[in-house]
Amino acid sequence: MSGLGNWRKTLFRLHGWMGLNLGLLLFVICLSGTVATLSYEIDGWINPDQQVEPRDAPIDWTAMHDTVAEAFPDGQNLGVYAPGSAYLSFQHAAAVSYVSLPTGETRKVYLDPYTGALQGSTSFFNTQRFFRTFHRRLFDGNRGIFLVTLMSLPMLLSALTGWLFYKGWLKQMVTLRWNRGPRLRWSDLHKGAGIWGLLFALIIALTGIFYFAELMVLANERYDILQPEPLPQVDKATLPDFGPHPELLPAGEYVAAAQAAFPDLTVHTVRMPHTPSDAVYIDGQAGNPLTRDRASKVHVHPFTGEVLGVQRSGDLGPAAFITDMADPLHFGYFAGFGGKVAWTVFGLVLSFSILSGTYLWMVRSRPRSHIKKEAQNADPSGWGPMPMLRGAIGAAALTLAYFVIVSIGTVTGIQDRAPERGPEIEAGTLQAGPFRVDMRCQAPCRGDEATVTARFRSAGMPNVRDISVVDTESTAIPMSGAARAPQAEISAAPGDSLRLRLTTHDDNVYTAGFAMPAAQESARSASPWPDTPSGVWWVIGAFVVVTAGSILVWLWMVMRAFQFERQRQIAKAQRAAQPSPPPGATLPPGAS
Repeated sequence: MSGLGNWRKTLFRLHGWMGLNLGLLLFVICLSGTVATLSYEIDGWINPDQQVEPRDAPIDWTAMHDTVAEAFPDGQNLGVYAPGSAYLSFQHAAAVSYVSLPTGETRKVYLDPYTGALQGSTSFFNTQRFFRTFHRRLFDGNRGIFLVTLMSLPMLLSALTGWLFYKGWLKQMVTLRWNRGPRLRWSDLHKGAGIWGLLFALIIALTGIFYFAELMVLANERYDILQPEPLPQVDKATLPDFGPHPELLPAGEYVAAAQAAFPDLTVHTVRMPHTPSDAVYIDGQAGNPLTRDRASKVHVHPFTGEVLGVQRSGDLGPAAFITDMADPLHFGYFAGFGGKVAWTVFGLVLSFSILSGTYLWMVRSRPRSHIKKEAQNADPSGWGPMPMLRGAIGAAALTLAYFVIVSIGTVTGIQDRAPERGPEIEAGTLQAGPFRVDMRCQAPCRGDEATVTARFRSAGMPNVRDISVVDTESTAIPMSGAARAPQAEISAAPGDSLRLRLTTHDDNVYTAGFAMPAAQESARSASPWPDTPSGVWWVIGAFVVVTAGSILVWLWMVMRAFQFERQRQIAKAQRAAQPSPPPGATLPPGAS
């Protein structure tokens, strides 16, 4: 029995050490993830443009793509997402398209999925983007994502040690001794929250550990082992057959072809090609909600409508299947909107469990009244708290120092979502063989760091193999990016003569000359903050207040536990130093 008792005591100490030393960071990560789970729904409630009245009508993919092309003629449509996809699971969700603009900004464009009508647009930055980025990487780049995923290990250990330590956990699920004093009350609340949220905590911890493993695989440039065999793209050898300006088909025709080849597929996403060799990408769900939409997808030829390849989630290998299963499990959207609500509730329970554990430790550390009296006039030198509390003070200080870095990175990260590039400056309209191209330069278009863009004005997709800018030293600088608007970074003074060079897939070369325009002042956004509905700032502000308040409460609890334990240790040392009473002597009341 003594061995079993020592084992339980070790589990208890390990559980307490992780809570006191790592709990503050875990709490902030869990709380932000809880809000991130329903963040798209929060945006929908804030912004009426993201809402549409659901009705029994087919989704008009062609109309939505045509609307985006008409509303943003210089933009690059990065994909259209219909209601029912991962983050559009609430009933009144509008369709959304991500559009990259010449200013460098990405806009979220909201559409009526049944008519294709434009409902509005916002900055890429909103509630969803803030909480997804904060939860995933704390606005601290690679260091942040490494730390967040690494914290899944102590979360797993904390959940398991708590469960193994407590006896009679089934009874603890329904035990709440509300009127038996703060120690028992908070002990029951902490145990109950931990047990009710145990399965959820294990799911979150295990998927987080998988994210950490993904990082390690990616760091070793072996991410391919987690991915399925890629679907075919357009055969580049056939591109000369389609001429200089092959036309894309209406988006609805691609969807019809995909569904004919994959009848069980409910289409959620359609992404048009960015270059002639890209296939049209279509994904969705086919009866397996435990995987991301991308697990079931179809590639379609952009110029013929031929199906190039089909991927079914059931055909994925174990590694690829787990990769596509991690997100739905981690954020709860495998069960639609109801699953996300349940995950939010359990996330709050888990966050409460972390905070209540620290408060419980403070209550446990509170000395009895006679011990407190003994300790009031005692000399505290040389006596400190137990080892777990010694580390907690240092861990709290390190965590606070890191939160200062996170705060600075968060402000900077939000400001980075504001448009930074100025308007495009015309450098000339060129006719290079069958291609008509507008050459533009991003303001301020300084000679040492100019961004030059070639915007094709011909109908159809420009079907070229290589495109480059030849500078004054006859150096060819490759242009890359979307086929209709490739870019290049060049160094050239205003007035320098440059050449645009195009090479088609049948090896024809076309050139046309233009001059660098004069530099202009950058027309950076008047505000350093991204354009987003005001409600987004209120939500972020409320999160900051709650987080800051929780941190202050946490520090107060740790300091109080430190003081209480110090009093306990002092009193214990004082009693040990007192001489033992002679045999048969009567002890005073309250003496131990």
